[in-house]
Amino acid sequence: MGRRRPSALPLNSLGWSLAGALALALSLPPLGVYPLAWVGLVPLLVRWSARRPSWAYARELYAVLLAASCCVGFWVLFNPDPGTAALGGATLFLVPVPLTAAFVLSGAVRHRHGLGAGLVALALYVIAAEFLLLQTSVTLPWLLLGHTQVAGLEFIQIADLGGVSLLSLWVLALNGAAFLALPRAGRAGERGVAVAAFATLVAVPVVYGAVRTAQSDVPTGYTRVGVVQPGLSPRAWAEAPAEDRVELLARASDAFLARWRADAAAPDSAAPPDPAPPDPDAVRPDGLRASGYGLLVWPRASLPRPGSAAEAAALFETLDRWAGRRDLSLLAGARLPAGDDGEAASAAVLVRPGAPAATYLQMRRVSFADAAGVTGDRRALLDTGGARVAAAVGFESVFGDHVRRFTRDGADLVVVLARHDLWGRSAGLDQHLLFTRLRAVESRRSVVLSTVSGGSAVIQPGGAVTEVAGWMEPDVASVDVPLFRGQTFYVRHGDWLGRWALGLALALSVAAVAVGRYAPRPAPKRRKLAPA
Repeated sequence: MGRRRPSALPLNSLGWSLAGALALALSLPPLGVYPLAWVGLVPLLVRWSARRPSWAYARELYAVLLAASCCVGFWVLFNPDPGTAALGGATLFLVPVPLTAAFVLSGAVRHRHGLGAGLVALALYVIAAEFLLLQTSVTLPWLLLGHTQVAGLEFIQIADLGGVSLLSLWVLALNGAAFLALPRAGRAGERGVAVAAFATLVAVPVVYGAVRTAQSDVPTGYTRVGVVQPGLSPRAWAEAPAEDRVELLARASDAFLARWRADAAAPDSAAPPDPAPPDPDAVRPDGLRASGYGLLVWPRASLPRPGSAAEAAALFETLDRWAGRRDLSLLAGARLPAGDDGEAASAAVLVRPGAPAATYLQMRRVSFADAAGVTGDRRALLDTGGARVAAAVGFESVFGDHVRRFTRDGADLVVVLARHDLWGRSAGLDQHLLFTRLRAVESRRSVVLSTVSGGSAVIQPGGAVTEVAGWMEPDVASVDVPLFRGQTFYVRHGDWLGRWALGLALALSVAAVAVGRYAPRPAPKRRKLAPA
């Protein structure tokens, strides 16, 4: 007697759906058990395939994904400002909306046109929803499916082809293959194909990453970067007078430069000497002199806030004299007057000997995390003489398309001035750091992350992370950062996958509405009259 096949798919319950959503949460930092995301959507897909699209199903799915949202972003409630904490908590309720909408809309396609069409529609709607989400700053772009893989260094190398959207599509494909591999009546052959597809999907990014690493470009040069981490608590940093903050950073910088000069003058015979600093008299093709000791980075909100353009000019002149005497370029976070009414904007200021001060005003802002104020509307590369820097302020580094535009314009180094330590030693530090790691892989550029209390790091173009200083540890780290000038496919074409998905999703929606409204309906069958 043959084995009886199950007539219904397993995992079809609310409890399994909740378990799948929590698996997605566990795949994100700080735990980062990224393989859980490869199958975390399977219970949701089973539930999706068995339920008719309805408001009841939408509410159920939203509640399940809200649980995952809270597990991932609960740290936003730790902000010392009650109003900001409340705004962050309210934002968590918006995080599940895009994924819920994608499941519900694709469920309508599945119900009318079958499982295969429904799965294709689901992929299109998810990628399109994530693309739209990344174009706004209204909600947290944390629960993107591609972000579940940021801890898997060997798997995220494909991001230089399509950014986080390609990683999201890859996660969806893995879950789709796992879903199709579940036992079904009369589907044994298809299950074997699904298992083979799952294994192939796992292998492809690993092979690509190995080939890409072997063919990695030779750096066009190196620039020495000194990252200053004050190591103060967020509250102590916020309450300290601006002059005290500058004095603290200047003393730490001078101590670092003194050590650097001593090491360069008398290197340790037991260790290889440091690379020689750039020639102070060297002149670049643009006629400007390269700074002798590279780039010094001070964290966000380091400088006093000037009240007017005249005060800002006086501040820049003072910094120029300080940097000139030390023969270095200084990149520091500031709040500068930018609006017509004097409203301030978060900014990065580059002071370089022999050149006017250059500024970049923050363009992208996450409402619950970044300081309120006006935003800039112009991308500006900050030229240190040894590198062309793309500065990202706050959570701007979460938006891949925003950062890659600087690289397309010629940036060969990315510096992030962040304050994600405002929430204490929370999961937010790891999440921001590893989400920023994708910017290094997407553009194949080195990324320097500077913070006040902890989490400062240098990310290599392949995604390897080197911590600069520990939590609440004051330090100045000197790193010789490799510079690259090539452009990846993602840098050249941006979020091409999201744009295509959005266009196809809109076309699919229009076609589905048209078919439902104008397609001829079969005539009702006539009932036969019983004989008298």
